[in-house]
Amino acid sequence: MMLIRRFEERTYQEYTKKYPGTRDGESRPPIGGFCHLYSGQEAIAVGIASVYQFGKDTLVNGYRDHGHSLALGMSPRAGMAEMFGKATGSSKGKGGSMHFFQAEVGNMGGHGIVGGHIPLGIGAAFTAQYKNTGGVNFCLFGDGAVNQGSHNEVLNMASLMKLPVIFMIENNGMAMGTQVERHSAERDLAKRGSGYNMPYYNVDANDIDTVIDALTEAGDRARRGEGPTYLSMNTYRFRGHSMSDPLKYRSKDEAEKARLRDPISLYSKRLHEKGVLTDKIEEQYDADIRNIVDDAVKFAIESPEPDASELYTDVLVEKYPFPK
Repeated sequence: MMLIRRFEERTYQEYTKKYPGTRDGESRPPIGGFCHLYSGQEAIAVGIASVYQFGKDTLVNGYRDHGHSLALGMSPRAGMAEMFGKATGSSKGKGGSMHFFQAEVGNMGGHGIVGGHIPLGIGAAFTAQYKNTGGVNFCLFGDGAVNQGSHNEVLNMASLMKLPVIFMIENNGMAMGTQVERHSAERDLAKRGSGYNMPYYNVDANDIDTVIDALTEAGDRARRGEGPTYLSMNTYRFRGHSMSDPLKYRSKDEAEKARLRDPISLYSKRLHEKGVLTDKIEEQYDADIRNIVDDAVKFAIESPEPDASELYTDVLVEKYPFPK
């Protein structure tokens, strides 16, 4: 969780900087395009990684995807280089912030179209069911995506076919800048699963132990062939929807109250009380992590840009002109 937090906060800093351009000499931000930070929601990603069965499970995500990728083992170097648009990035510098991807661990990537990736989640779940791998798909989306038609179609099909999938709303209370009560007639978003004959729960997603318990139960159910579970992972994001969001829709008092339930602080306190963690150890962790993130930024800056020939690779049709 500390690695994700430091990575995201450094991403914020780098996004607002300007470096000399590598081609025309002009100064430009090192990170282009949209960028959505995960600060405050770390317990969800790390909770998933705690129950994730590598080699079997898959994960599909929306565009707030840095935290999950790091939690599943992506190198901070590969993540930072991807945002810098460099050839050493996780998607060869072609995807940027919204398209972290690592097939070898089942991370099927972030996706930029709201709700558009949810059907891909049950595709991965159907594959696991069909091949009898014992795998589960972790399908994540935000509270705004629950109003997409694809979301409801997928819930019905997943339950009907008893697919091994865990649907997870990363409910940070905002669909971009729109509060849940302004976009959903039913404010309790967990109830969105109630019409599809599957268990549905609210989860305190700032408490990593609670997250792990909920995902263990849902994962065990899916692996037994009993079908999907629908979870509203109730959390809070400390940054705006994206880098261009000034957060004017949230009051200072609300933000300060939310900080009292920072998932990292909550878990740190618990570990201190159990005698597992000391201030000295925690300070060393933080120093080590800062060095890792510094190294990732240095690596990204020094990495080469993709060759122009990469425009013609990793596409659906690589031959041009198209065959008649």
